[in-house]
Amino acid sequence: MHSLHRQVNHENAVRILDYCRRNTIKHGGLFEVYSTPGQDTHMVIVNSCPEDGASDVFRPLGAFYINYLSPGSLTIENEDPEHDGMASTKRHVAAIRQVIDILVEQGLPGVEIKFNDLPALRGL
Repeated sequence: MHSLHRQVNHENAVRILDYCRRNTIKHGGLFEVYSTPGQDTHMVIVNSCPEDGASDVFRPLGAFYINYLSPGSLTIENEDPEHDGMASTKRHVAAIRQVIDILVEQGLPGVEIKFNDLPALRGL
């Protein structure tokens, strides 16, 4: 089950998707983008790398979805209510929420975002 984190207009959803596609691991970024064939639904995996910048060591933080619930929806998967979750898992979810918020505000062509500065990632 997915929960809505942010609702944006179609143009902003496309802008965020384009930003993630331009900043994939292959291009030196932190994202992996998987699109559903024939549909405008996309899963974006967010990775982290060590603060020393070693780009060959990535760790998946989690994922968010674009247009999963409706056009312009930015969603994350709900945590299992029967499972309390580990503290690190909760930090990962918080980090994904922060990544979405930053992408909405700053994910513009030519902008370089330093995601390792997120408060939720400190101490991971």
